[in-house]
Amino acid sequence: MRLPKHVKTKSQLWNMTPMLDVVFLLLIFFIVSSNLMRQDVTVPMELPEAQSGREEKPAAARLTLNIPQSGQLLAGTTPITPDELRQILTKMQKKSGKNIELRIRTGKDVPYSETEAVLVIAAETGIADVTFSVKNGLK
Repeated sequence: MRLPKHVKTKSQLWNMTPMLDVVFLLLIFFIVSSNLMRQDVTVPMELPEAQSGREEKPAAARLTLNIPQSGQLLAGTTPITPDELRQILTKMQKKSGKNIELRIRTGKDVPYSETEAVLVIAAETGIADVTFSVKNGLK
């Protein structure tokens, strides 16, 4: 019997399609989520400098409220009215089941009367954790 000289062997190739799908999905997820995280602080304003304070700690639920020089309330970059702010805080309070953090970003030239209305709404809705974003003035 004559043996063949060239035996054909099947080579095993890895199917890369599923792995590429997963990589692209992860890439899209991280691009979108990083863009959403930056929306809260995209309103340009000159923050006041702090002489003392504490480092930021992670919060379970947080709303960042921007108050630029014009006095318009902005939830992230969306303009809202004081009544809408009250509704948003009430919904967040009910949804999270615990106290949420209200972070206020206001320009250093914005009068206190603009911020006072927000603090009154926070107190009426039961928000006790209110922080102000400032530049670190410590050297």
